[in-house]
Amino acid sequence: MKAISAAMLASACVFPGVALAQSASTGQSSGTGLTMPYQSTFWGHAGLSLGRSELGARCPGGQRCDNTDTVWRLYGGGRFNNIFGGEVGYVNFGDFTRGGGETDAHGLDFTLVAGVPFGSNQNWSVFGKLGTIYSWTDVSGVAPLRTGDAEGFSPRYGVGLQMGITPNWAVRADIDRYRVRLPEGRQDLDTFTLGAQYTFR
Repeated sequence: MKAISAAMLASACVFPGVALAQSASTGQSSGTGLTMPYQSTFWGHAGLSLGRSELGARCPGGQRCDNTDTVWRLYGGGRFNNIFGGEVGYVNFGDFTRGGGETDAHGLDFTLVAGVPFGSNQNWSVFGKLGTIYSWTDVSGVAPLRTGDAEGFSPRYGVGLQMGITPNWAVRADIDRYRVRLPEGRQDLDTFTLGAQYTFR
């Protein structure tokens, strides 16, 4: 209990205006503690984003490569308290043309989010993200490209901006970097996405 109270106090000290505004808008006091993902009240928003992906893996010598494609992400999330939250999502990075074949990548990501809400309807915020992705990749092509399947956990991080249109609907922009697993090892995969998010109120 002391640890929870200290965490809430720290949040209120760092962002006092945000904490008070959120408490007033939800009708809850900061003394109610943390909301956890196993509680139905944790889950508060869902969204779909679409954008551009770019794989940072090298192009094998003498081969033609196109390391960019369309990415989409479907996600849902909620808040532990006024500042910190979490999201889980499915990401499809698209197909990249490399080494005479294709590299297909997708995964499940689990992210901690720290954000600062602002605006009159509390549906605007800037936020940072840190978490992990369990990625699956399938690589085909010719030598010297290493081919086959690869999967596993790797880190991911990013930043974003949520722009409220109504108290429930918002436009969201995200810039993320994922470290996906390929047969040749982990590689950076960068995305820029725009999408719509709905907040349940």
